[in-house]
Amino acid sequence: MRNLIAATTAALCLGLTALPAQAKDLIVTVTKPDRLYVIDARARSVETDCKLDFTLMPGVIVMSPDNTIAYILGNRWEDVYGVELATCKTVFAAHQSEGDVRRKTIASLAVSKDGKELYTIRNPVRILADRYEVLEPELAVYDTSAGQDAKPVRSFPAPRRMTVMATDRKGTLYAAGHEIYAIDPKTGEISVKIKNASWDRPTYSPPDVLAFWPIGTQADEFLLLYSAAKFTDATQSEIADFVWGYESIDLTSGESTIEDFASFEVIMFSAVRDPNDKTKLYGVYTQLSKHDLATKELVKRVDLPHTYYCINISSDGKEIYVGGTNDDIGVYDAETLERIGEVRLPSGGDMAAGTLHVISTGS
Repeated sequence: MRNLIAATTAALCLGLTALPAQAKDLIVTVTKPDRLYVIDARARSVETDCKLDFTLMPGVIVMSPDNTIAYILGNRWEDVYGVELATCKTVFAAHQSEGDVRRKTIASLAVSKDGKELYTIRNPVRILADRYEVLEPELAVYDTSAGQDAKPVRSFPAPRRMTVMATDRKGTLYAAGHEIYAIDPKTGEISVKIKNASWDRPTYSPPDVLAFWPIGTQADEFLLLYSAAKFTDATQSEIADFVWGYESIDLTSGESTIEDFASFEVIMFSAVRDPNDKTKLYGVYTQLSKHDLATKELVKRVDLPHTYYCINISSDGKEIYVGGTNDDIGVYDAETLERIGEVRLPSGGDMAAGTLHVISTGS
């Protein structure tokens, strides 16, 4: 009998320990002057408070594929740091300027899907006694295991005016600038994936694309908004409408889409799609807007207590998170757009233009 009880207890213990950890969503963001936060999205509480050992502005963040390291553009747009979320330690640092050459990066960070390489586009200027000499932009490729004195393992010429980037599962790097470019980070070969400045839409003005927040991983896509004037005909003598549109690249298949979806009624700084229903797009600035891409209808729009720059969405598509600007993250019901919660960040510093990431992890 005693052996039977012992065997049963052991089996039960084995069964319990074999149960998978329950997944939950975490929000990763930064606030001035020196804080990185990991937030339990459902509990609306700060789980980890990291005091950083570098100047974080502008606070653009991309995550490693396993969500253990946040790579942050800091030191006034100049350097890239990797912070381990579990320990708050800076485990990677790339100081991009040297000698009389100063290099700045404008939001362009991405990590390969195997986590081994980090990519950034650097804009170098040589500082001379009487002037600045503008040099050609360059794509720099770093080994993420290089530690705190990382140097590029490869570099290639890059187009100007580059901002946010993302990588797909085939190894392609996508970068937003005059066009949405596809880059082979092994060879530096560049092609146009989605036309912006050169788009062939005779009844449209050139598009205006604001691309600063590297979000969209929840829906496995590289997503940007554009606005443009739409004319009655190709002479462009009479405006018919100002429109919002979106550009998207599926980061599994590489398939791209560009399409209008609404009249330009309000300003939106960033947008995400529902990962479980990509016909639903949410945009934010002074209002939170929900759009149906299939019908091109505005589903609902609500005013916000103040402007928010960056938006994100829960893994199940049920909650919307808005952040940036101040020191609070607003939580909204994705169906009704009712404000259902708030996270007030304890440092009191504002998020400014920092990224708001949502990652899924086991508890």
